[in-house]
Amino acid sequence: MTAITDVLARATEGFIDVPGGKVWYQSVGEGEPLLLLHGGPGATSTYLEALMTLCDQGYQVVRYDQLGSGRSDQPDDSSLWTVDHFCQEVDVVRQALGFERMHLLGQSWGSFLSLEYALNFPQHLQSMTLYSGAASTM
Repeated sequence: MTAITDVLARATEGFIDVPGGKVWYQSVGEGEPLLLLHGGPGATSTYLEALMTLCDQGYQVVRYDQLGSGRSDQPDDSSLWTVDHFCQEVDVVRQALGFERMHLLGQSWGSFLSLEYALNFPQHLQSMTLYSGAASTM
């Protein structure tokens, strides 16, 4: 397996316009798209860096900081902090990256967001992995 520093040296990054601002993303590899959703909300995707090495397994791995997190814009509009907004944000990111279908991995809050995305946009999912999350808190 390639060292994470070597993988990150090959990565590209940029910003994607989403409703309410711009989100930062990092992408590496070629192949089937794998989008990583971090915990929080308000956390960053930095701790998911180790998963970027999955690019060596035939994936284009993308992580991004959700709006209000990390390197992404930090808007002061409380109306943006809804599950529906974040779900739509995932789909805007998918479209901007040119993914028709993708694998989705959500960690903690990202797993809740993955489930919501699966309910709203099942046609764009190839698979979904929930990592340290829950289907319900009730």
